[in-house]
Amino acid sequence: MANKILLVVSSTQVVAAHWLNGKLARCETLTQDDDGVAAFAGMLRGISAAPAYIAVDTVEEDYRFETLPHATGADRNAMLDRKIRHFYRGTRFVSTLFLGRTGQRRSDDRYLFSALTNAALIEPWLAAIAARGAPVAGIYLTPMLTAGLMSRLQITQPRVLIAAPHRSGLRLTFYKNGAFTSSRLTRDIPRDPGEAARMLATELSNTRLYLSTLHLDELDEQLDVVFLDRNDRFAPIAAEINAGGHGLECRCIGRAALLRHLPISPQHLDLALETVYLGVLAEDELPANLAPPAITAGYLLRQRKRNLYAASVAVGLIGLAGVAYNLWQTYEYNQQAVQAARNTSIAQLQYREITRTFPEAPTTSDNLIRAVDVYQRVMQAQRSPQPFMQLVSRALDTQPEVFLKEMHWRYGTAQNENAGTPPAPPAGLGALRQIGTLQGEIRPFQGDFRSAIASIHRVAEHLAREPSVADIKVLKLPLNVNPDLALSGDTRDAADHTGTAEFTIQITLRPNA
Repeated sequence: MANKILLVVSSTQVVAAHWLNGKLARCETLTQDDDGVAAFAGMLRGISAAPAYIAVDTVEEDYRFETLPHATGADRNAMLDRKIRHFYRGTRFVSTLFLGRTGQRRSDDRYLFSALTNAALIEPWLAAIAARGAPVAGIYLTPMLTAGLMSRLQITQPRVLIAAPHRSGLRLTFYKNGAFTSSRLTRDIPRDPGEAARMLATELSNTRLYLSTLHLDELDEQLDVVFLDRNDRFAPIAAEINAGGHGLECRCIGRAALLRHLPISPQHLDLALETVYLGVLAEDELPANLAPPAITAGYLLRQRKRNLYAASVAVGLIGLAGVAYNLWQTYEYNQQAVQAARNTSIAQLQYREITRTFPEAPTTSDNLIRAVDVYQRVMQAQRSPQPFMQLVSRALDTQPEVFLKEMHWRYGTAQNENAGTPPAPPAGLGALRQIGTLQGEIRPFQGDFRSAIASIHRVAEHLAREPSVADIKVLKLPLNVNPDLALSGDTRDAADHTGTAEFTIQITLRPNA
């Protein structure tokens, strides 16, 4: 967000600034009284209703690290609410920051509870912001901003104590492995260099003892101390502390380095050291927001509106892009259609030019197409008698006494060989079938008609079991066994002559055989 109101509130003064387009457009120091609040209200009249971000630098702060059983959802919220009521009963400005899991067998959760115990320090400034109609985005304790300063100032020591001489006193913030551990605000630094060196040595030693008591640091290990020195006056003091052998390694980040790494101008830095926090307050996503939902409700509503507007704009742009793409595609398709029509016209003209040189065809193209179609159907309808002869051969191999005299085969429509009526016209090539007639006799034949008829029936049954055979008809047997026929003839001739056992079988194959 390009437009913000920034405040750093302490017990002695307030640094108020207007952040616009990534830099400080205006910055003032105000007194912590009614005159300062009135001046701040006048400052807000020249600024649109931008969201306000507030940092508080005071001794009336509290930090507690707690390890709690792992929980989620409503159980986690209820547990945290009980802890907050236990620690800070009646305090409005509190926050809970999840630090991660312990990594032990139970894998409990680690939390940082922080609070501003003196709400009266910021109440007048919140009232002035509310009177202007500006939303409050967040309220933070100044030590929570120190991590952003360390990244900008390239402070990378694993155990570092940041010493910041504020107007309200010396702010000492300890970070271990990049994580906030502890912070305290001491008395102001004396102007005399000697007294300042002694006072700083005492405060730093007391801080080391305090960290050792909390098991946050070891006294036998060297501690790096970094002074934020906006006036370049702590270099000799840091050298004197280093020479005193207190187990401290002090260095200073001077005015030039602060101006080089932070988005502030020299005149803003001259106002107060607290101006170094303004860039972090404006640009970073800060943890541990102390503001309760009742204060940030306006900011959250503003954010939802902005997100809704942004989503609407995005959808509109996507729609416009889709319309533009469709128009472009339509244009491309029209161009392709025009080109295709042009190519077709050219091809037709070339075809007519080429066909003029062709000799005159003997018939029309439709007749040629029909002739080719008939030819292809005739070629598909061709059949060979070989498969038919093979299945007959397999059947006769089973009965050696059956002698084949003649075999007739044709490919056409099925019809009764005994009937004298002509066949019905075919419905198409699908109605054509292979039809064969076997004429044979039983050799040798000794007059045993029963045995001869049985052999003929066995041949017919073998043929009927073939998958390609659709129908078997025995048209003629050696002896007519039809009970409807009358007996005739002379039995005297049969006593001296055995005769022959002739038969006729008609075989019809399936259409696709």
